[in-house]
Amino acid sequence: MKKNVFLFFLALFGFLVTGCQNNDSGYPSSDNPTVVVSTKEIYGAPSRKFEIKAALADDLGLKSVEIQIPELSLDKVITFATNPLLKSYDLSYFFEVPSDRGTSEAFKIKLLITDVSGNVVTEEINLRLDGEFAAPTITMITPKEGAVILLSTSNEMPVNFVVNDDSGIDYINVKCEDLGIDETIQLEGSPQSYTFNKTYTLPVTAANYVLTITAKDKFAIPNTGSLDVNIVATNEYPAIYLCDQPKGTNLTTDAVGVPMYFHEKNGQDFEFKYYADTDNKEVYFLGQESDFAPHCFGLNTSGELVDDVASTPIILPTKGYYIIKVNPNTLKYTAEKYTPTSKVWADVANGLWHDDEALRKPFVSVCGGGIDGANWDTWNAWVVTKLHLANNASNPYQLVGEYTLTGTMEATFTGQWWSPSWRLIKNGIATMSPGENGNAKYPAAAGVYKVVLDTELERVFITKK
Repeated sequence: MKKNVFLFFLALFGFLVTGCQNNDSGYPSSDNPTVVVSTKEIYGAPSRKFEIKAALADDLGLKSVEIQIPELSLDKVITFATNPLLKSYDLSYFFEVPSDRGTSEAFKIKLLITDVSGNVVTEEINLRLDGEFAAPTITMITPKEGAVILLSTSNEMPVNFVVNDDSGIDYINVKCEDLGIDETIQLEGSPQSYTFNKTYTLPVTAANYVLTITAKDKFAIPNTGSLDVNIVATNEYPAIYLCDQPKGTNLTTDAVGVPMYFHEKNGQDFEFKYYADTDNKEVYFLGQESDFAPHCFGLNTSGELVDDVASTPIILPTKGYYIIKVNPNTLKYTAEKYTPTSKVWADVANGLWHDDEALRKPFVSVCGGGIDGANWDTWNAWVVTKLHLANNASNPYQLVGEYTLTGTMEATFTGQWWSPSWRLIKNGIATMSPGENGNAKYPAAAGVYKVVLDTELERVFITKK
């Protein structure tokens, strides 16, 4: 009898042990989990993040996924909740390649997917560090952004640009829907550089056009670069700009005011107010804002005004303020000195904030966006002293300073509770508030800029230091 009892309990113990061994997880048996990776080969580069993407699924429930790259010290485990059981998961994991790895190196990314039943499957992805991620660069020679094509002279539009790419160029597309242009050039041999040069004919009616240049490279994961160029085809100049920079200067580097927009326009008679900060100041008139070509007005060898990129500058003989008038059609200009009579904002560097206006001393600072330290609160403009402007010792009508720009900027130069204040609107115009129009936004590369607010000209000049 005792022997039978002993054998019964021995059999029961064996059954329990066997049952536990067959189902350690506490879940019934299930099929293996599945994994579908988005790509079997990932391109990365030192100091650059790459993404691991995969679709995970299991008929009962997923338990975890482990991501391993031993050589890069990556061993990441993502554990899934089991209440309720998770049957599918879209893996998206980013990892940055250490900066000390070489571009010729390659690794295996190992994924280990475990389900709640204890089934494990593995998947490997190749990782290469010789990735090329830069889009092709497009350098416009002509027309430049904002170019003016004077139809009364010619209705031809030369298009000339250069495309460069390290991995080789696949194709280039030139498109302008309004002109019926949609031209694709498929390149043989994947050259790293290609020059496009073709002339298109414009309608004789004035209009604005957008020319879109697109280039695609031949890398395994293609990169695409695109550039929009705005063009004005006109029978008359919509604007003339005064430029006091040497020919060859990049006119898109500064944020505001270079070249300077005209002050008055009557037909094709343009009038400027301008301050020459030195004797024998050299200036040109430009028919477009971003470049010296195609319309650059200067002097020929006889001292006459001509529309010629090879012309020499107009000389303003002595330092001071000028009224300058120019007509690009008749090719006539005059430049006469004058003495300003507008209010001088003196001693602004010693301003004083005070609720009692009688005890207040004016200061001029800035409110706006894209300027380090600035916001739209005039109290902030007062307490952040690096934003304050000071008087220019050599010109009482100019307030000067330095700002660090962080990107696209907009600004109102202001004192206490917006008094005094100058709102920076389009074309570098700074109107004494209350002025017309709203604040304009100006794209600018991050960096330190010299700031000049000329209260006589009602112009702001923000130039890269």
